[in-house]
Amino acid sequence: MTWQEVKARLSAGQDERTLFLPPDLSPEELARHAVGLANHRGGTLFLGVSPEGKVLGAAEIHPLQITHALFQLTQGLLLPYVETVEGPEGKVLLLHVPQSPAAIALGPGRVPFWDGKRLTELKVGEARPEPDLTAQVLPAASLSDLDPLEVLRLRRILEERGSNLAALPDLELLFALGLLERVEGEERPTVAGLLLAGTPLALRRLLPQAEVSYYFHEGAEGYSFREDLLRPIPALLERLRDLIQARNRVRYLTVGLFRIEVWDFDAEVYREALLNALVHRDWASPDAIQVHHHPDRLEISNPGGFPPGITPENVLRHPPKRRNPRLAEALYRLGYVERAGSGVDKMYRLLLKYGKEPPEYRLYPDALTLILYNPELDEAFVRELAEAQERLGAFSLDHLIAVAHLRRVGEASLEELARALQLPEEAARRVLSRMERMGLLRRERGRYHLLRRDPLAEGVLGFLQVPRSRREVEGLLGLSSRQALALLNRLLREGRVVRLGRGAATRYRRA
Repeated sequence: MTWQEVKARLSAGQDERTLFLPPDLSPEELARHAVGLANHRGGTLFLGVSPEGKVLGAAEIHPLQITHALFQLTQGLLLPYVETVEGPEGKVLLLHVPQSPAAIALGPGRVPFWDGKRLTELKVGEARPEPDLTAQVLPAASLSDLDPLEVLRLRRILEERGSNLAALPDLELLFALGLLERVEGEERPTVAGLLLAGTPLALRRLLPQAEVSYYFHEGAEGYSFREDLLRPIPALLERLRDLIQARNRVRYLTVGLFRIEVWDFDAEVYREALLNALVHRDWASPDAIQVHHHPDRLEISNPGGFPPGITPENVLRHPPKRRNPRLAEALYRLGYVERAGSGVDKMYRLLLKYGKEPPEYRLYPDALTLILYNPELDEAFVRELAEAQERLGAFSLDHLIAVAHLRRVGEASLEELARALQLPEEAARRVLSRMERMGLLRRERGRYHLLRRDPLAEGVLGFLQVPRSRREVEGLLGLSSRQALALLNRLLREGRVVRLGRGAATRYRRA
């Protein structure tokens, strides 16, 4: 590296791959910073420089001293290449530190980590933060790789949201969204910038993995239609919506004064699923996202699994973790995603509200598939659910999950419902107790059952405001002796009716 190149790097300041250190550090402190850089993404450590980028000089330090000290302190795990550059202001040593394939520790439980702003230490057993590829600038990317029409699209999206960012000039707008970085005095797009506003040629040349393949399957074998899409994310989402909606059926249900639209696949649900695939995919993988559209299900597969710590069994409750923060932040500012990570909640709520099944996650070693099912429409259940919410107020997500699970399986234990709710058993018990008080379910012999609307039972209970005999119930409802007895016995077991007297004097009254 020439002196002029060194000065240019110093003027750009420190970042996640560039670190400035004074010459009077102890070998242990130098090792901590070098290992911290290796434990992140690697980079260059400038020795003999102040934090502000002023050359202090490192004339008294020999490169062999550095390599020997680091070799000893890291048990041979770190051996950077040391380059000496001299100029009018003194000598600077450049330690070119490679990224380590595994975390390097300095002493028991000490794993230094440079996050781009400060040196910290990871806890024992804590995974190294994954580098954010979407914040990087690709070596061959330039400002000309951004499409002015796509930048205009982003501006119009912000205008529709009433965002103050919409008033900024183009370059300032792109910087504010994190889509541009200044590298060696030149404005260049980040990977997030290319994904949101790149030209088709730039995406094909620099990010071919940004392609999304859509397949429509009419039958069980093969597909009848395919389209491969390589477009910036806003244009991509619009085209995918058009492709899915063209094959998406809708049913209309009337509940009271309102008409409910029930689609095979709700647009808000599959939009959230597609955004999750884009935001959480592994952008270092060369593989594309695939969307398989079947009449009875929609499957969305993306490279890379869940972020560390998240599994299909805790995805609903785990605090949100973002694999690609730069892209996620830009999509948040554009109104596509929620910063709080409520996309999974939204999918669950909308699916269960219309009698659908919750989303299913299938995890593979290097990929994740989300499945949205489209079962046969249970009109009676959707009406009952809507009427119950009109009567009792909007259900919480917990209530919707429990109702949907019991509808599918008929009855379940506390342990089974706790797994469906992804809650500890004590927390699940509190949810279910409240639902019992609301009259949504009952518990018999340790198992929970759904209390669905029963017009015949409701009619009987209306008559039994005063004590009546079985023959009176038969006559009032037009039931046979066997039907009336079976109904009354069921209501007795459920605790909704009490029996008074014995023999011919037996009467039944609402509990």
